[in-house]
Amino acid sequence: MLKLRFNDNRQDPVWVVEKNFTIGSADDNSLVINDASVSPQHAKLTGARQTFVLKDLGSAEGTSVNGSAINQHAVACHDVLKFGDVEITIVDPASEAQDYEWSLIANSRFLSGQEFPLRMGESGSVVIGRGKRCDIAFPGTHLSKEHARFTISPEGLHVVDLDTDNGIFVNDERVEEAVLRAGDKVRLDVYSFRVFGPGIDLPRSATAKPAVSAPTPRDDEPTVIPKQWVTRPTSPGNRSEMEEETRKPPVLIYAFSALMIALLIGLSAYVFL
Repeated sequence: MLKLRFNDNRQDPVWVVEKNFTIGSADDNSLVINDASVSPQHAKLTGARQTFVLKDLGSAEGTSVNGSAINQHAVACHDVLKFGDVEITIVDPASEAQDYEWSLIANSRFLSGQEFPLRMGESGSVVIGRGKRCDIAFPGTHLSKEHARFTISPEGLHVVDLDTDNGIFVNDERVEEAVLRAGDKVRLDVYSFRVFGPGIDLPRSATAKPAVSAPTPRDDEPTVIPKQWVTRPTSPGNRSEMEEETRKPPVLIYAFSALMIALLIGLSAYVFL
């Protein structure tokens, strides 16, 4: 999940919970930006395994990440995105000052991207349903007046079904009660949410380059002594072992000389005898 915040606060922050999150000025986008510099279908964020890639969709004014124009680029927390003249920062929600630990991020088409903080208050719990007395109320036809109760336990976020007909589903399994972890999927009737809280795995910035240090040699690794090179006026760059080889007597020359001498002796003996 990513949390997007407009630098000029023209719109409320929005969460990216969809695998294909479109951005543009047309009404059918996941994030609609009403600005003349933003194309109808401007860009798209694609997420997979906590990795998000921003792709420009051939917009007129272009898309940039941290001041550099891009066609496609991986993005994450602290990156600044620009669509035309509109700047948006990917914030790190874990570093924000807030009066709650847990929240539900809507990922259904009704409320997609909206955040619902779970502020426990004096009662120590948050009740969700369609009743007006609930802490968080949704007008769902099949949602019970009091559908689910959320409390914080040492193990995590605890949810209990309040004797409903349509139940509570955690990661697509119906439960009477469960302990939720950050990133879990919770569904109440047609309302689907992702759980945000302590321990959430947020993607790191793709523009941050980790420092690379030279590897430390192990004690059991052999020490390699480099070849020693010598420089000679007539043959620069020869290795020292090659110099030793040049000092050896040329065997082929000696053999050839001996053969020629023998032939001369034989020829002389034939002529004068």
